Amino acid sequence: MGQYWHFLGLVRKELYGALFGVFMSFIATFSSIALMGTATWFLTAMAVHGVLDIALNIFIPSALIRLLALSRTLLRYGERYYTHDATFRLIAYLRVFLFERALDLKIEDALKLKSSDLQRRMQSDLERLEMIYVRQFVPFACAFLLGLVLGGVLLAFSPLMAFTALSLMVVSGVILPYVLTRFARLYSEQQSSLAIHLNDDMSDFIHGFFDLVLLGKHYERAQRFLQTAQTLAKARAKIIYYDQLSQVFLMTFSELTLFLLLIQCVPLVVAGEISSPQMMMLSVVAMVSYEVLTPLSAAFLNLPYVIHSANRVSSLLHITKDNADLNPNSEALVKKEEHFARSSSSASMAASGGVLSRFSSLTNNSHQEQAVQNTAANSVVNKIDIKDVYFSYELNDGQTLEVLDNFSCTFSSDQNYVIKAPSGHGKSTLVLLLTSLLYPKQGELYLNGHAYSSLSAKQIRSTFAVALQDISLFSGSILETFKQIQPKVTKEEVLQALSIVELTDLIDELPNGLDEWLGSTGLTISGGQARRLCLARALVAVGAVGDKGDNGKFLVLDEPGEGLDEAQELRIIERIQKMRKGVIIITHKQAGIALADHLLTL
Repeated sequence: MGQYWHFLGLVRKELYGALFGVFMSFIATFSSIALMGTATWFLTAMAVHGVLDIALNIFIPSALIRLLALSRTLLRYGERYYTHDATFRLIAYLRVFLFERALDLKIEDALKLKSSDLQRRMQSDLERLEMIYVRQFVPFACAFLLGLVLGGVLLAFSPLMAFTALSLMVVSGVILPYVLTRFARLYSEQQSSLAIHLNDDMSDFIHGFFDLVLLGKHYERAQRFLQTAQTLAKARAKIIYYDQLSQVFLMTFSELTLFLLLIQCVPLVVAGEISSPQMMMLSVVAMVSYEVLTPLSAAFLNLPYVIHSANRVSSLLHITKDNADLNPNSEALVKKEEHFARSSSSASMAASGGVLSRFSSLTNNSHQEQAVQNTAANSVVNKIDIKDVYFSYELNDGQTLEVLDNFSCTFSSDQNYVIKAPSGHGKSTLVLLLTSLLYPKQGELYLNGHAYSSLSAKQIRSTFAVALQDISLFSGSILETFKQIQPKVTKEEVLQALSIVELTDLIDELPNGLDEWLGSTGLTISGGQARRLCLARALVAVGAVGDKGDNGKFLVLDEPGEGLDEAQELRIIERIQKMRKGVIIITHKQAGIALADHLLTL
């Protein structure tokens, strides 16, 4: 529940917009209730005056009714506009903030989360948090304010009427929904867990569909998926049942309020303290005020669901916060946290002033980092020392898989290297350690004499360009693929990089050339072409094309020959080795060994 209040506290990021949204919601609801009350008074007054044959001014109440009818429509529009605007701004802030935190997520922690689970936390769970404001905070605040106004109006006529109406509203709008929420809590929690399980099953089923078909297990998995969906549907049906039951109580209590207030008004009418039209107006106003209580039942019943999402998003925030790349005691991290405390709630401000901004402004936050930058600027040679590093993976059964033990070596950007080992012997792990995506259990890595633990990931990773074994391409055109990592790259430089990896024939065949759309994750090209495109992207990132010259960056190629024939792999690798230094090739084959300055065997 504490995480729920934490996210609710973020309303202060859009405090004025949020409060104005509550005000608009209250005014719109008040206008609707006033319309019903005025219409009731008008109809009753016309009936009474008609029977008694007394003249009645119908123009003022008629005009008031028309005014309230028009204002109700306009105010409802304003309410939706401002409440949803504030909600979208808060969600935008949260989305950017969470993405910024996710940039600090360790690979070790990311491996513990399925991609479908991580996607759900960053999208579905985050979007569900919009209920905190627009579906819970606003209805409760509006109901509280309207309760004060209604209680004050009824109190002016009769304390007993005020006590009766408010008591019944509290019972039907707060106490009963809370009790029903307690009954439905198990189904709400079940709904949350089953939705996650269903999402994971669907993701696994889609990714492994062809293997399941070949093994003849797709019907079995589909049946399991259907059973989970049916169980989820039953849980949701129970929640809907309790929601409708709450609505039944609201309707019953609203009619009961009307009946009791009419009875309590009779002595006042007989005594001449109020008129018959006023009696009907007060009773009907109390009855239609239950309109403001209708969203509360859904707010209560969805509370466990929203709390579960808040906990899941918060756990991801804590994972990334606890494993931030910066030294916890560094001046940079302190300034970063102070900045978040002062940051604006708008998405644009969050994106331009949050953690993302450290990629362009963090270099001045630490004297030690500045010293490393000066070293890199004054020399085209960078040096990385790995000293006595031990690393192991934690397995699900509590055991550990030892990968590197007392490992030491040195890399210099004026030399070329080949790291050769069979699969599973730590080659890719070494890449992740070099780029600070993983951290050694023991030992230390040094960049130009400065320990990795004292530097930010930005400073470390700016020394590398990596083409990982797993292909990763975003949707967009071929040219946009390069501009994502080098916005100022020219078409000539892109074509030069593509010629190095022998992809110019592909560009010539495409109707739109470099502007050809790759599709989602580059699915419109083959695996071998996608791998070579990643190689070309790494060449652009490392400054291997154009007139940038040797900038001392390392170019790390993890299994660059996967999906390529041996002759083509050898041509591309040796072409890269001849044109620059600082190339680190990680492979289990022979390509690149002939032109390497050093061969490391794991």
